[in-house]
Amino acid sequence: MTLPLSPAARIFQTLWRLLTIIVVAAFTMMLVVMAIQVISRYALGIAVPWTDEVSRYLFLTEIFLGSVLALRYQEHIRITVVTDLLPPSLQQAAAVIADLISILVLLMIMGGAFNMMGRTAGVFASTFDMSFAWLYLMQLLAAALMVAMLVESLIARLLGKPSRTLLTDRASRSE
Repeated sequence: MTLPLSPAARIFQTLWRLLTIIVVAAFTMMLVVMAIQVISRYALGIAVPWTDEVSRYLFLTEIFLGSVLALRYQEHIRITVVTDLLPPSLQQAAAVIADLISILVLLMIMGGAFNMMGRTAGVFASTFDMSFAWLYLMQLLAAALMVAMLVESLIARLLGKPSRTLLTDRASRSE
């Protein structure tokens, strides 16, 4: 028997579904745009100038927002040869240190993204009307979500609680 979800849990469940839809849509649109690019260039002999930029921006969308999903499901690549040899208490300490370093790096990325949003607000893509600031906003939002997840995970680790929480619920992938 499953317990009903709290309003906050429902909001985060909706957020994860929406984020997944956005990442899948960006990937699908990128495939379509790249197919247009290849077909127009090699089959029709016509270069469509906007396809290169659009596919690049969609790819960046996948990278930044997809990395948030990868963190949620603990699917980032990691090398655990050394940490697997450590006793459980030292593994816990290594995980805390890794979380702290990750948070620090992500905070620096957020600062850089915020700075670049201001610097590129008036700079637009060469083939269509989109400010570069949107790309940095996506990077800022992705890093902020990852910081929130890592802070939540870090707090749970330090309190000795399981990491199944609102932001980092890894129990169900079939949402």
